[in-house]
Amino acid sequence: MAKLKIELELDWFDEESGTVSDAIKDQVISGLQDRLIRKVETQTRESIETKIKEAADKVSDEFLVKVFEERIKDITIPVKTGTWSSETKHLSFSEFVGEKYDDFLKRKVFDEHGRTPSYDRDAKFTIHEYFVKDMLGKELESKVSTLIAEARQKAEQSVINTLEKNLRDQLSADMIGRLNIPSMLKSLQEKAALFEGQSES
Repeated sequence: MAKLKIELELDWFDEESGTVSDAIKDQVISGLQDRLIRKVETQTRESIETKIKEAADKVSDEFLVKVFEERIKDITIPVKTGTWSSETKHLSFSEFVGEKYDDFLKRKVFDEHGRTPSYDRDAKFTIHEYFVKDMLGKELESKVSTLIAEARQKAEQSVINTLEKNLRDQLSADMIGRLNIPSMLKSLQEKAALFEGQSES
């Protein structure tokens, strides 16, 4: 078995450049500095982009709102004054929308079950009428059923109380009649008198 011994001389480090550990330390510090600088640059760039986007969105939203408000104020819509008339009146956009909304609220759109019918002639209620009727109907139904239940309970209790009183009265009269209280009292008086007579003698 042969042994091979290798010697390596690292003479490229001289006294001026320092030791191996100094070179490694410099490389590590340099790498860390580069990574930190890149990270700070990335975060700064992302933060700046976010702020710019927010500012741009705010400015564009404000601009669009202002433009639309100005434009909508200027818009007028011609509306016929009557079904058979050719005369028109000009309404602002908000007045037109308000009139259409009022017309919609006045139009009958529901049948008695709250469904939208196939034909306009089958519509019986406006939106308000149906919901008011529905809510009042449910409220009245619950109130009436509660009143009926309370009245039934009171009537049943009254009948039971009357029956109990009548039965007590009848049982009392019947028991008094059966017990024959007057004769019982007379018998007790006679026994008491007899007992007194025996105790005296």
